[in-house]
Amino acid sequence: MINSGSKKRPTARASLYDLFRRDEDGGIIIFGLLAFIIILMVGGIAVDMMRYESERVRLQGTADRAVLAAAVIRDNPDNPDPEDLVRSYFEAEGLGKYIDREGAITVTGPDDSRTVLVQPRANFNTTFMRLSNVNNLQMNLGAGATESLAEVRFEIVMVLDVSYSMFSNERIQNLRAAATEFVEMMLPEGEDLEDRIAITIVPYSTEVIMPANTLGYFTNLANPPSGSMVDAFCIDFAEWDTVTNSINTPMWRRNCATGEGTANEREPDFKSLREMPIRPYLRSRSEAIAYINTLAPSFGTSIDLGVRAGALFLDPSINPIIEHQIDSGNVDSVFRNRPLAWDEPFTFRAIILMTDGENCCFEEDSPGRRKATVEIQDADTVAVCNALKAQNVTIYSVAFEAPPRGVALMESCASAPSFFFNSSGEQLIAAFRNIATHIQTQTLRLTQ
Repeated sequence: MINSGSKKRPTARASLYDLFRRDEDGGIIIFGLLAFIIILMVGGIAVDMMRYESERVRLQGTADRAVLAAAVIRDNPDNPDPEDLVRSYFEAEGLGKYIDREGAITVTGPDDSRTVLVQPRANFNTTFMRLSNVNNLQMNLGAGATESLAEVRFEIVMVLDVSYSMFSNERIQNLRAAATEFVEMMLPEGEDLEDRIAITIVPYSTEVIMPANTLGYFTNLANPPSGSMVDAFCIDFAEWDTVTNSINTPMWRRNCATGEGTANEREPDFKSLREMPIRPYLRSRSEAIAYINTLAPSFGTSIDLGVRAGALFLDPSINPIIEHQIDSGNVDSVFRNRPLAWDEPFTFRAIILMTDGENCCFEEDSPGRRKATVEIQDADTVAVCNALKAQNVTIYSVAFEAPPRGVALMESCASAPSFFFNSSGEQLIAAFRNIATHIQTQTLRLTQ
């Protein structure tokens, strides 16, 4: 007889359990879920940090721009209170709440200096980092800017085209207006800047006329190659790739082509260049504007000669000429020992080079023919510009309704693409205004 109780058959429930325990299908799902959570946390942290950094940079950039604008000292009825100006920058970016507290903005400084500080405070709300129990990140930023007029000395040379073509389309009138606005911005009325800003005005056409009784100071000045000495009060240069030691550079006198005679009969506003000599180191607003208003169209166009003559008045070697001008009563005595040494700290030198044309004129019988080809004249212009840049002189160039060749030459001379202006009509005023604004910012610096 068989004992049926000696063996137990497995129940259905136990069999299913054993099968499930031994089955490895789907095991990776648990690992995947855990990995997904980890990836979500790490990736979320990265996303939150990128958003945080983007907002921080935006906040810092707004703070930097605000303090730089507010630190400008110049008195202007249109300029708001420095603290109000800072707040307006933050409000415009939708960030005003971050400086809406006592002491967030401070303005200090005497009359010739101003320091503006702003310290925004912000909490950045996180999205994914909340999974790690980090609900927000703090932004404790700061920005400061200082303008100190007492520190920086400006030597500015305006090299202005007064060639015959400036008679067209009211160009000379627009030039007078633009140059006047520049002077008004740089030499504020009623403000004694002492020796901090000096403006030299160099009108040029075919020739450049040096200040009276100054040619004798040049040690390497030859007589004209031909002709009499009667009209040999103009100059030309033998070297164009250097702007240092100008008092000893090889030069020669030229019999001037000043545009006198029949041209005056053709146009009543036409003027001889001899009536527009270089006016160095002006500090008087009214005197500079009065001289600008005498500028009138003259003769041809020698951009190379204009910029090289302008460079003279940044070269410390010509100090004897400036001393002579002071002793003659033509330059204020505060400018003794000028131009400053090339390596003098806290000095900003700039040339504003403006033309409405291109280098010319090359007819064999032209009294203004100085060089064989326009290519030579253009190359010499660029050589002077490069030599100035090597001495850390900032060149702003303006092509005013100029032909393509003149535009290209001005672009080549500018210290940076943003320092070149291609203007027409009343845009010339805006160009000179932008140049003045950029020069003024050289007294500003971020301190925090």
